Amino acid sequence: AAPPKVSTAEVAKAAGVTDRTVFRWAQMGLLPTPKVVYGGKKGKQTFWREDAANQAAWVRAQLDNGRTFTEILGALAVGEFNPAQDKR
Repeated sequence: AAPPKVSTAEVAKAAGVTDRTVFRWAQMGLLPTPKVVYGGKKGKQTFWREDAANQAAWVRAQLDNGRTFTEILGALAVGEFNPAQDKR
C-alpha cells in the first residue's frame, strides 16, 4: 500500500507557517523532500511524507524555544525528532 500523501497546505498549517516557509525548510534540510507530481487537470502537485506535518510542527516548536536552524539540523541529525515515537 502506498503511504498517505500530505499536502503542502497541511504541512504549513501544522507548523503555523506559509507554504513558502515549508518549501524553504525542506530546501534547508529541516523537512523531508516532497514528491512533485506533474500532469493531470490540476497541473503540478506536491505531496509530503505522512510525518512531514509532525516534523514541521516540531521544527516550529524548536524555533519558538530559541534554537537556531543550525541547532535544529544538528538535532535532526542525531534523531531528536523521531516520527515513530511521535504517533499520537
